[in-house]
Amino acid sequence: MYRTMVICDHAFTRAGFEHLISSCESFDLQCATAFTPEIPDTCARDKVDVVIVDLGSLDQPMKTLRAFRKSSETMRILAYCSEKGIDTAVEALDAGASGILTYTSELTDLCMAVRRVMNGDNYVQPDMAMDIFAKLRQAEAKRKEAERLRLTARESQVVRHLMQGMTNGQISVELNISEKTVKHYVGSLKDKFGAANRLEVVLEAQRLGV
Repeated sequence: MYRTMVICDHAFTRAGFEHLISSCESFDLQCATAFTPEIPDTCARDKVDVVIVDLGSLDQPMKTLRAFRKSSETMRILAYCSEKGIDTAVEALDAGASGILTYTSELTDLCMAVRRVMNGDNYVQPDMAMDIFAKLRQAEAKRKEAERLRLTARESQVVRHLMQGMTNGQISVELNISEKTVKHYVGSLKDKFGAANRLEVVLEAQRLGV
């Protein structure tokens, strides 16, 4: 049996989770509760195997996932979200979730997900798997493209200030360099991004997440 904890800030939904999971012999349900800051450490201390987190019920879902991941490297985290929440699911995986389930999932899906993650694998609900994998591939392509740019430390500073809408004069004051030097870096950024103007530099930087 897997020692299990459910985190959900909505009392009605939490009761549904509790009823569903308690009917399955594979789970030893420790508690179904709203999130409080001390819970991740409590779960780690009590050697909880699986934490099921209802992302849609939380004010800061990714912060919550990171808190659980930080508290224990062995504890597995299953995140519940809307089947349309592709961006949320990708963020959850990045924040430490081992598996993604949706609000359309059945008990059999939950049992399969737990078995997978407890064996060291990841699990993604099939109805959103392709979209998640496409999003992850897109993010990886952007990361590699950004790496190829090889921005210098100063170029990175300048582009961040451009993204804040600063003028060359404002950037020169902020970085304590001449305005002529700022113009040089802006020109260099245009070349690297293949941009015709500073707006295109900003748009490309935003696209790549630089």
